[in-house]
Amino acid sequence: MDFEQIENKIVEQLKAGITYAKTIETYAGQLETNINELPIQFPAIYTVYAGSQFDWVDGRSYKETCNYGVIVVAQNLRGKETLRKGVGSSYQIIMDVLTAIANKNFNLDIEKMKPVNVSLLFVSGIIAAYTIEFQTYFDKIY
Repeated sequence: MDFEQIENKIVEQLKAGITYAKTIETYAGQLETNINELPIQFPAIYTVYAGSQFDWVDGRSYKETCNYGVIVVAQNLRGKETLRKGVGSSYQIIMDVLTAIANKNFNLDIEKMKPVNVSLLFVSGIIAAYTIEFQTYFDKIY
């Protein structure tokens, strides 16, 4: 088991469960540009491995706690209220991501994905981006 396998399963689960999203992929800096020049299709969902903590269990065994972020980005040119509420809105995507990921282990030998935090990443007149943080753990020998 490793953190990359889990990240891949998160992407698969999101693609299967949130069919209205036009972009679902691993985050690789797609939002690091001028808002008006964003090369993405909305609504967009990105996953990112955010790091691990290790707790020694015994012998060579460790409990690895993995943290993931799911970035949801909604765009709306019809007004700020619709940007936050309605189908394809940031609020709807947040709820759908929580439903798709929370308490799932994706048939892997990991603890169920625990939602940890939802926070605003960025908001403008035309897009809103939120990060949903998840955590899981598993035993690993190094």
